[in-house]
Amino acid sequence: MVYTTSDYFPFLARQFHRETEWNEYNAYSTFCRTSKVILDFTIPYGLSVSTGRSVGSNLSSQLVFSMVPSSASSIGYLAASRPLFAITPAPVGNSLRVKSTAVSATLADQTQSDILSNPRAGECDSKLARHQRIQDVLDSQSLLQNIRAGVWKCSWRPVSSGAQQQDYTGDYLAVAQLYPSLATITGSYLVRRSATAELAISGVSVAGSQQDLQLIVQHATNQRRWSSEATYGTNGHMLGLRGQYNFGEAETPEPQLGEDASGRLSMGGEVYFGAQEASGGMSVGARYRYDRPLLLELACVANPIMGHVSLAWTQQLRTHACAAARYDFNAFSLSSELAVGVEWQMDENSILKARWSDSQGLRCLVDTRLNNMVFSMGLDLGAGAGTGADAAAAPAGIKRFVRSFGLQFQWFL
Repeated sequence: MVYTTSDYFPFLARQFHRETEWNEYNAYSTFCRTSKVILDFTIPYGLSVSTGRSVGSNLSSQLVFSMVPSSASSIGYLAASRPLFAITPAPVGNSLRVKSTAVSATLADQTQSDILSNPRAGECDSKLARHQRIQDVLDSQSLLQNIRAGVWKCSWRPVSSGAQQQDYTGDYLAVAQLYPSLATITGSYLVRRSATAELAISGVSVAGSQQDLQLIVQHATNQRRWSSEATYGTNGHMLGLRGQYNFGEAETPEPQLGEDASGRLSMGGEVYFGAQEASGGMSVGARYRYDRPLLLELACVANPIMGHVSLAWTQQLRTHACAAARYDFNAFSLSSELAVGVEWQMDENSILKARWSDSQGLRCLVDTRLNNMVFSMGLDLGAGAGTGADAAAAPAGIKRFVRSFGLQFQWFL
């Protein structure tokens, strides 16, 4: 069963990758992430309350208390080799101030308009570093509304290259989460092996009469032109290889505001094999992305063994709105699915997501910020009745239309 999780730790993981100049979007595993964030978002499950707090500059804690279901409650800690964001309410208005050694005190005190008008503030060592520091401050000033915003709001940057690239060898991020009522521990460990290589180990351990330990080990390489991923999972002894190559010229590290730029074509693929069941598969994909002045992304992924083809389109309609559509087709079963969705940042404190598909119906999510709290409400409306015991016990009028409803409260201390 999938439970509602807090956004605090995933946000810190993204900040860790930004601090170490690791491009999360230059990988085949995130090939279609832009459209998936808009079309495949999850809604809160049941009722849950969570808090995220920075215990120290390199240590953060997270507590999730789930009232429905109660078994989803958890407590976790995150440790990193680099200081990450610590959040405190600002004394003026509803804005937030951020404590971070990654941003100089002078730059952190500047307003957004000051930063945009003076992008060279802070005397950074390189254009890419200066851009990242400016982006850090912009994100932190609007932290709680951007924490759930889609990746279309993030600039698609290649990893830096040249003599000024820093060496992040040995930088690490460790996360552990405990679910007491389930006697389960989940954890992950990321470590940079070089400026362009990263090792990730994640696992799940279940105690009790049926003890179980599952691990996934992945080694990733992230170059400006290409990337690769090698993954091994103990569950089914699954081995997978992924790769991606980028054509065309790389984007400039620091484009001027309003500057136009050409798009980039990327192609990739994966092969995987499970030794336990002696089965495997493969997929290939192509993607074209154009970032400025408004994002446009077209992606196609095909699995010839399964006969499955997926076509995805993502278009930024305006500064605070983005739409996506996806068509999935299977040549063997002749089944298909059409999904369309939109994400709209209504104001500085609210984000609305809506998604409809001809097989799963309508799904809506609203995120609202109040000072240092994020309130999320999700609703899943299906065209037909659900399945299982929940559907049988639900009233006829509800089980026909309402499949799921959830509330989530997140405090960032």
